[in-house]
Amino acid sequence: TEKVDLEFYGLVDYNENAAEIISARVSGRIDKLYLKYRFENISKGEKLMEIYSPELVTAEKDLLFLLANDEQNNSLIESAKQKLIFLGISELQLNELLKNKKAASTITIYSSYSGHIHQSGDKSPMRNMEPVMNQSAQITEPLSLKEGMYVEKSQSLFMIYNTDDAWVLANIFPDQQPYIHR
Repeated sequence: TEKVDLEFYGLVDYNENAAEIISARVSGRIDKLYLKYRFENISKGEKLMEIYSPELVTAEKDLLFLLANDEQNNSLIESAKQKLIFLGISELQLNELLKNKKAASTITIYSSYSGHIHQSGDKSPMRNMEPVMNQSAQITEPLSLKEGMYVEKSQSLFMIYNTDDAWVLANIFPDQQPYIHR
């Protein structure tokens, strides 16, 4: 096959099919936010925030009460554990609760994905980039979430774009199409 150099206009963008959303699984107050800016790189398992949730504290105390006063009631104890998992507590956090026998006042939210962090609702963040002069301002733009703010259950908090999978969106003229291959 013949090798041909082509020039065309386009841009590199995130694959929106590889984007993931992190949502709050409990309502509560953000006590600690480990992220501050858009485009921060995060890894799977990294801490994102700590949320104080009265609902979570109550569920933890319910489980501890059952363990202390009705330890033979396996179905209720398993239901209480399952409720905590549905509220977003990890297996490690559950095991720590069972070991320490003390309800934690906050739940730590960990990232389930790796990539760049964005506000939830940012659509095609690369398309919104201004010319090179303004890129540093956008990259260091603070997230709108702050410590002390309240979040609602199922509220979308962050969008994470996988940086390993990108698209090239190019304007290719009809006479250039025969030279383009996957």
